Amino acid sequence: MIAAVDNENSVFFASGVTTVDAQGEQILQRHAQRLKADPKLVVVLTGHTDDQGSRSYNLAIAEQRVNAVFQVLRRYGVPAIQLRRYGVGEEMASRSCSSAECRKSMRRVELVYPK
Repeated sequence: MIAAVDNENSVFFASGVTTVDAQGEQILQRHAQRLKADPKLVVVLTGHTDDQGSRSYNLAIAEQRVNAVFQVLRRYGVPAIQLRRYGVGEEMASRSCSSAECRKSMRRVELVYPK
């Protein structure tokens, strides 16, 4: 069983892609507004991948996706001090996730606001 994916707080990527698409830009624009409105707020950018590819490849692509999201948020004016980066690759991918649709949901950068 895979954990529920928070679509409002996630930017999704096509297989092998590390650039943020137009839909991702819209999501990040909303997050940038939220972060700029509250300078004390911090977000953790957590990069996930599907289970395709080697462990080292998945970790590298997760980090590249996190960095892409980081750069977009910085471009929207979010101070770097409000952003934390964390790439987990496939470490948190469910072993029962074998369909194309499930793998698509795993290729994401999740924006996590600590409680």
